[in-house]
Amino acid sequence: YGGKLRLSLKGEGIQMGIWDAGHIFANHDEFTGGADFAGYQVPIEIADSTAAYIWGGHPTAVASIVIAKGVLDNDKYDIRGVSPQLAKVYSYDWESDVFEIFEQLQTNNNTDFILSNHSYGYPLTDSNGEPIPDEFIGNYSLWSSLIDEITFTYPYYLHVAAGGNDGNKSYPSQSVVGLDQLTGSTTAKNVLTVGSFSMDDNSKNITPTGFSSAGPTNDFRIKPEICAAGQYLGAAAWDQSNPEATGSYIATSGTSFAAPGAAAGVALLQQLHKKTHNTFMRGATAKALLCHTADDILQWGELDITGPDTKTGYGAINLEKAATVIQKDVSENNTIVEFQLNENTTKTLYFKTFEEGTLTATLSWYDPHAPENATITLVNDLDLRIQQESTTFFPWKLPTDAQQAVAVLGDNSVDNLEQIKISNNLGGVYKIEVSHKNSLQYGSQEASLIITGPGLVVTSLAAVRNLNEHDFLISPMPANDFFTVATLDNTLPFRNVVLLTLKGSQITQVKKESFSLKPIRLDVGFLPRGAYVVAIETPFGSVFKRVIIN
Repeated sequence: YGGKLRLSLKGEGIQMGIWDAGHIFANHDEFTGGADFAGYQVPIEIADSTAAYIWGGHPTAVASIVIAKGVLDNDKYDIRGVSPQLAKVYSYDWESDVFEIFEQLQTNNNTDFILSNHSYGYPLTDSNGEPIPDEFIGNYSLWSSLIDEITFTYPYYLHVAAGGNDGNKSYPSQSVVGLDQLTGSTTAKNVLTVGSFSMDDNSKNITPTGFSSAGPTNDFRIKPEICAAGQYLGAAAWDQSNPEATGSYIATSGTSFAAPGAAAGVALLQQLHKKTHNTFMRGATAKALLCHTADDILQWGELDITGPDTKTGYGAINLEKAATVIQKDVSENNTIVEFQLNENTTKTLYFKTFEEGTLTATLSWYDPHAPENATITLVNDLDLRIQQESTTFFPWKLPTDAQQAVAVLGDNSVDNLEQIKISNNLGGVYKIEVSHKNSLQYGSQEASLIITGPGLVVTSLAAVRNLNEHDFLISPMPANDFFTVATLDNTLPFRNVVLLTLKGSQITQVKKESFSLKPIRLDVGFLPRGAYVVAIETPFGSVFKRVIIN
């Protein structure tokens, strides 16, 4: 809400659950605003009332990452939460989390409950310092299977899990030192597993945090998916030695605090999507969006981890980039595509480039749950491909013959999130396809596809051909203060005219109420001189024209 885009997003209208060790100390000044505060307070509902007065320091600190008001604000720490005006926070202890999530979604039929944070799990060593059994590490647990079943049933709900703090630990059967450290629900397919990154005092020089647990899962899925700030964060505190103190603080580190930062970021993006599209995103869409717009972290110590990897996933969360993609989808409807892929069908889109740059496509879906301890967990194997002439581009994947940190390119048959990036010699028209292998459970699969780059996405090859087959008069050209768009084909009405940069970002648009032959005028006197692109919406697809402004 204080970022460059000035969107004033604070989480309004979003309800989040926080499951943790005990309950949030709701009387802390960061949640109440203090004795003299008269503004909005996020309602904190102690949802499992039998434990209503079992406060905890950990859940209090976690909640402050999400909804703290910033009562403490000094040169070193700004305690403001990421989404400080959520509609409600439900505080649960962790004892019956799967049952309580299901109850909130089914029994309460709460359509605004679309998000929860879970900053707990099983450490690699027990209280005596002994390693846990090997079958608990990287395994598809009963916990993971149940959560995948819930998320598949309720596709707008996103479960956010902290990846764990065992990155510096090893155990006797570990194949590669520093890898294969995930346990519990972090191995679920449909959850967003979050690692931690560190940065300097200027919020730069982002690097993986050593303590952040690394994947992969036993079936070689890329986990965690993303990472967020998790080291030396200021947070609200509660201490049982002084249980009534409302102004205590701590400096803390852990994926426990990276995860709620990511969850609260999703709340802001969901708020923006509801505002611009009048609906929430599916959970798989939100997950894809974070991975699509994450900033790649390139180094892990001496190791080059360009591309997705088992320590930082697809990179550091970037909410500004993610919000820009949502805004872009308002005028370019095929930027974010939620669709149903039916048995033996293929979803096809086309991308027309305007200039050199990077084309990125990210596919995500909530996969049906697999049985506990399954060695192959992917049920519906969807495939993302991009083709140009005789060249086929493949997504990232981890090798499945041996553990390694960095992904390679190839046929990914284990992940339910796939991404392709094309940047070398980008130009022309690209065919983007989503298909599937084998049969689909239940005969279909809901999926989400995000496409961005220096150009526009169209739904058919005929729409691409419109670039040359249909003509419009744009005059005067070059333009100074304005130009007018008029059709030269009396059988081709048009409705919406959008002015874009060569990179595909919208500058301005003018709409008519319906398709007609009436010309449209665009004022452009406020723009710097240079080349731009006009997208003209026709009933048969969009026509694109390059224009010059003096």
